[in-house]
Amino acid sequence: MATDGATPNPDHGRPNELPEHLERDFDRRALVPRLLVLTILGAAAFLEYGHGHREGHWIVLLIYGLTTIALAMSSRVAAGHSWLPWAATITDAGLAVYVIADHLPRDAHDLLLATDAVSLFPAFLLLIQTGLRLRRDLVAMFTGIVALGWVISFALLVGSASLPAPKSPNALGSRQALAFISFAAAGGFVFYAVHRMRLVWSAILRARWDRMLLSRFLPEGVATEVVRGEEAAEIAERHACLMLIDIRGFSGLARSTPSRQIISDLLSFRRFVHGAVSRHNGIVDKYLGDGVLAVFLDGTPEQQAVRAFEAASEILRPLDTWKSHADAPSGIHVIATVHCGFVLAGVFDDGRRAEFTVLGPAMNALPRMERRSKEANLGVVVSKRFLRLLLPSIRARIHTRPVERRPEDGQLPDILSVRFHETDVDLETGTAP
Repeated sequence: MATDGATPNPDHGRPNELPEHLERDFDRRALVPRLLVLTILGAAAFLEYGHGHREGHWIVLLIYGLTTIALAMSSRVAAGHSWLPWAATITDAGLAVYVIADHLPRDAHDLLLATDAVSLFPAFLLLIQTGLRLRRDLVAMFTGIVALGWVISFALLVGSASLPAPKSPNALGSRQALAFISFAAAGGFVFYAVHRMRLVWSAILRARWDRMLLSRFLPEGVATEVVRGEEAAEIAERHACLMLIDIRGFSGLARSTPSRQIISDLLSFRRFVHGAVSRHNGIVDKYLGDGVLAVFLDGTPEQQAVRAFEAASEILRPLDTWKSHADAPSGIHVIATVHCGFVLAGVFDDGRRAEFTVLGPAMNALPRMERRSKEANLGVVVSKRFLRLLLPSIRARIHTRPVERRPEDGQLPDILSVRFHETDVDLETGTAP
């Protein structure tokens, strides 16, 4: 299995759908906190909190309410437009600045009024709401606009020399400085929280993206382990059962069959083999022309052998397979070669391509076994080492015949031809009788 080694960038392309995903319909869902702000401010206007004209409060609240509704409707019509979140954030910040400026104490007596809660409530609530977008730039802009508006409003108030009590500026300055520092600290905290949440979400999205890519080549469980960097992804020596499935007679068929039909037959064969291997916890490592290399790494050596054997049995069984259809190609049959041993297995990544595969002497012996099987016109061959791993109950289901060794078979493992007792499939030739 090989994939493009370029790691999906969390800041570009599909793995980073975080901002777009969160922005979609955000302003429609943000109606509740904004309506809550409007309710509180409406009550304050009704009680004549603040120093502006009562009609002015209602005009500002009406404008904000209409803007909120317009933004909520635009979130559906103009979804994905970059201006929408900026417009919403500027609107929220403008309201927060207006409320803060309107509730700044005008004299010493105002310092005793409980208007601070009303004036600061929109700023803090809308700051949190802006943070829910998980956009650092919007959080920074909202905090900056409110802070700048706050400072300008306070400077204009103090510069007007409208405070009659001499100590009022000091008392006012202390209270406003404390409130301002609290808001700035809250803005910094929300900004940091958004930064951390983006890192977490980016990691989650990257893992999902990688798992989606790998799941096309690996079973879901193995793909998850590879993404997590767990044992399946590490290059290590481990025991594996190896199975090579091939179509005998396919080359001759390709010379006399239209290319489109050949491709269709080959893809059908691959889908079927891939399904059978995956159902038995195996991994399709490579497609080799009209052949398929499968690896069984999960479990003990004995469990691997059972799974490889059952997968081979399912592939060679003509029931509910591509060979059972009326329009299936004729004159060909499927052969299998099965071996086992210790191999180096894991994700081999050179920085440009990543490949989950196996290497080692057992892997090198598999094509030699397959070549010897073709020379002897056999259907299924297994190594003696693999046969020893099978349970007695499984060995009772098959008949084995040793394949004669030749002088040139020095590096070839001892192999046996296999035939089932209990099915209609003749595993010695790979065809139905």
